[in-house]
Amino acid sequence: MKQILTKFVDFLIKLLHFFFNYKFSLFLHLQKQKLYGYWIKYEFKQVGEKCLFENFGYIAGGSYITIGNYSTFGKGTVITAWDSYVYENNEANEIGIKRQILYPSIKIGNHCIFGDYNNITAINNIKIGDGLLTGKWVTITDNSHGLTDLESMKVRPAMRQLVSKGGVDIGKNVWIGEKVTILPGVTIGDGAVIAANSVVTKSVEAYSVVGGNPAVMLKANKIKN
Repeated sequence: MKQILTKFVDFLIKLLHFFFNYKFSLFLHLQKQKLYGYWIKYEFKQVGEKCLFENFGYIAGGSYITIGNYSTFGKGTVITAWDSYVYENNEANEIGIKRQILYPSIKIGNHCIFGDYNNITAINNIKIGDGLLTGKWVTITDNSHGLTDLESMKVRPAMRQLVSKGGVDIGKNVWIGEKVTILPGVTIGDGAVIAANSVVTKSVEAYSVVGGNPAVMLKANKIKN
């Protein structure tokens, strides 16, 4: 009896799988992405044609963010452009911390593919060229909470004013591996490859490979004239 029941259940599962297989589930998921994209695009200043979005983790300052054509974003993406900042409580008022007025910009090119759980945050300027590919858990930031002088470090980090050492400029066809962090003031040249788990503190030459913490040159390709 048990064998008959097992075979019957297996038959039902095969029958259901015939109509609702993995390929069909991918089709349904694509339709969900398209529907979500139609809705979420109005959170941004501009979104190009045929972009695909998984569910975002968090969005702030969408009116300062432009996205090119055919770009895709993995699930849990956090993208923020802060035009002001203050930690408002009685302690902040007592020590004279005032609201910052900021002028952020995030510009993302065409055919960019962002992995899951990427974090892109700006108070200054982040520019990302066409054809970017990232792994999961990548952070691209042009800012940090406060300076590292003695007086600043006496203040709780959340209360320190945001500072930027410069914008981030990423060229075309750059490949950024998983868990990479790109820090303020960095320019990454066209075609560069950033190895997984790297922390990029200095600018990267075009068509080079860098890796490590802090990232160092691993390979340089010279462009032939």
